[in-house]
Amino acid sequence: MYSYLRGIYKGHVSDTDEAIVVEVAGIGYEVFVPPIVAQEVSATAQPDDELQLYVSAQAGRDQPWPVLFGFLTPQQKAFWQLLTSVPRVGGRVAARAMVAPIENIAGAIQQANRAYLDGLPGITLDGADKIIASLRKKVGPFVQPAVRGAAPPVRLSEADEMREDAIILLMQMGLKRLEAQRGVDQLLAARDDIVSVQDIITRFLRAQPTRSERSR
Repeated sequence: MYSYLRGIYKGHVSDTDEAIVVEVAGIGYEVFVPPIVAQEVSATAQPDDELQLYVSAQAGRDQPWPVLFGFLTPQQKAFWQLLTSVPRVGGRVAARAMVAPIENIAGAIQQANRAYLDGLPGITLDGADKIIASLRKKVGPFVQPAVRGAAPPVRLSEADEMREDAIILLMQMGLKRLEAQRGVDQLLAARDDIVSVQDIITRFLRAQPTRSERSR
């Protein structure tokens, strides 16, 4: 519907800094922006300066009028769109979560850093697990390359990735995280023939008591 807006920056809608107004051809467009965008605009632009935003419009059942979301770079817009592809992560939640550079958030997703994601506004531990499960293999293009001389980022081993993916899948099946962790760890400690997430899930389900056994 929209690709970008180029117009005159008229300031923030309110003290919350969640939306700004850009005037284009005499029309003032209210644009919802992530915190990283609001901060940069406030630091670099004055009212009546020219401003270009890459925008996306979003509407829904509870929001019949489209809301414009604005970004300073195509990469920010693309990352926001990726976040909104996660179930129950709407446009406003995704935008509000962007309080840090996108490469930092992408790196946390890639490394399955639940604690970091849980600290983002509007993101719960359950939401962090869903984001990791959905986007972990998709955020590579947004992760900043390692700076020469800097310590390499901590990456999970293949075994740790398999364990974490299995835990997240079991949680999506209704288990609590502690119960899923305990079951997966017991399986991995007892067997040396497990080589995939599917192996873990299959053996875990086989080890569970049947409904008739539970009713005895």
